Amino acid sequence: MPALAQETIEERLANMERRIQHLEERVAAQDKVIIDKDRQLAKLSGQEDRWFNSVEVGGLIEVEAAYADPSVGDEESDVTVATVELGVAAQITDMVGTEVVLLHEEDDTDLEVDVATITFGPGPWSFTAGQYFVPFGVFESNFISDSMTLELGETRESALQFGFESGGLHGALYTFNGDLEADGDSEIDSIGVTVGYSAEGEGTEFGLNLSYISDIGDSDSLQDLIHENLETNGLDYDSQVGGWSASAMLRFGNLSFLTEYLGATEDFEVDEMAFEGEGAEPTSYMVEGAIDFELADMPATFAVGYQETDEAAALELPEERFLVGLSVEMMDGVALAVEGAFDEDYGDPDTNDYSGGDADIVTFRLATEF
Repeated sequence: MPALAQETIEERLANMERRIQHLEERVAAQDKVIIDKDRQLAKLSGQEDRWFNSVEVGGLIEVEAAYADPSVGDEESDVTVATVELGVAAQITDMVGTEVVLLHEEDDTDLEVDVATITFGPGPWSFTAGQYFVPFGVFESNFISDSMTLELGETRESALQFGFESGGLHGALYTFNGDLEADGDSEIDSIGVTVGYSAEGEGTEFGLNLSYISDIGDSDSLQDLIHENLETNGLDYDSQVGGWSASAMLRFGNLSFLTEYLGATEDFEVDEMAFEGEGAEPTSYMVEGAIDFELADMPATFAVGYQETDEAAALELPEERFLVGLSVEMMDGVALAVEGAFDEDYGDPDTNDYSGGDADIVTFRLATEF
């Protein structure tokens, strides 16, 4: 009996020793895992300034429902996905940033590259190269529909741009090879310049911008029209027609005002763009007033506006437009807006009837962005 009891104690001690050894091995393995994790964290902490830690991704979806009573033809209504936009911006280094924006709009069948730029310079001076909308015009608005200054002047090109910004003063000088080739020459011969000033105070904000482009014919809307007219008549683009714009913004408390003028500096050739049998000199103007308020504890904006064009009938733009709109931010990144647009058209140049006609459009838009 004593021998049997002694043997049992020895076995128990052996089992305890095996367990202690097993625990020591597990602790050693865990220590190794902790050391490896610490090394990985240390490696990642040394990559805080790498470009992939400075990537921003954003997007926008706009769905619109509209009813239209045009000046000619029957009433229309439709629901469309008006805009799908996806953008990626990255700060590669302290000196270099890049941006890519993909866009799908109602009239397009594909997702296209809308913007693709590389920008150098973190200080007051910068250099940008790539495809983007050159700073000709500002085009700020509180409404769903594009302003007629944008319809006339918006210009997307592959360009080179030097910019400056300091103390509220900003400006840019850019150059590109326009899609319209004057005298048949394909070369970098279009330039533009913009300068502006903005200031903010307690409850107030002010902004003023002036810009010039050597050929307004390179705007997205004008170049398509001019190309079509020249191909129809078998002609080349003879010369460049400059364009200029001026805009101002004033905010005082919950009230804001916007105004902008944009137009050509001289007539186009009659074969390029015509108005009443002569060369056209298209211009546009807009003014808006808006008030911000709370609607059921949600931020809201009510706006009224007036827009007009001159000698722009060939672009199928109205001669006058009155607008009224309301937008409500239902939650962060989600907004609902409604707009009424009331147009007065130029009329029919084929019959020399320029008495015009009325067109009414009501649009609802649900938009979300992230």
